[in-house]
Amino acid sequence: MDAKLQRRIQRYGWDAAAPHYHDAWQAHLWPAQRTLLAMAELSPGHSVIEVAAGSGMTTFPAAAAVGPQGQVLATDLAELMVAQLRARVEERQLDRVHCARMGAENLEAADGSFDRATCALGLMYVPDPAQALKEMFRVLRPGGRMAVTVWGERRNCGWAPIFPIVDAEVASE
Repeated sequence: MDAKLQRRIQRYGWDAAAPHYHDAWQAHLWPAQRTLLAMAELSPGHSVIEVAAGSGMTTFPAAAAVGPQGQVLATDLAELMVAQLRARVEERQLDRVHCARMGAENLEAADGSFDRATCALGLMYVPDPAQALKEMFRVLRPGGRMAVTVWGERRNCGWAPIFPIVDAEVASE
């Protein structure tokens, strides 16, 4: 599938899911997200870029782990996910958490500007996962750490039951 079309489908799909996603999926996804956070080895004072942050399920635990001296830049392609996350951040008055709409394959951040880069269950939705990983690596400081979780095989994805419906309408991998 054309990468531009895939990004558009992802953006619109996640925007459509935004109103119900956080509450509906938070408990189901927490085991994988907890593993990701443990792998990231976040510490007070760390700066973190979170790619495909969605509704912020790992954003807030990351912000707690880096503490008031740290910072989190939570990014996502879907405008409504970012808007909801921004509202949650403002509600909690977390001035160390910033939200931005951007795709994983073109992170708008300087080289070597983060201690940690994370992506919880988002990489498999990106048209060019290798480019997204390169971007995450690019924005890491020397000695930084990247932590990524994915569903693995398509049949293991939490969205697997809807794939036959999508496949009837859109050719995808």
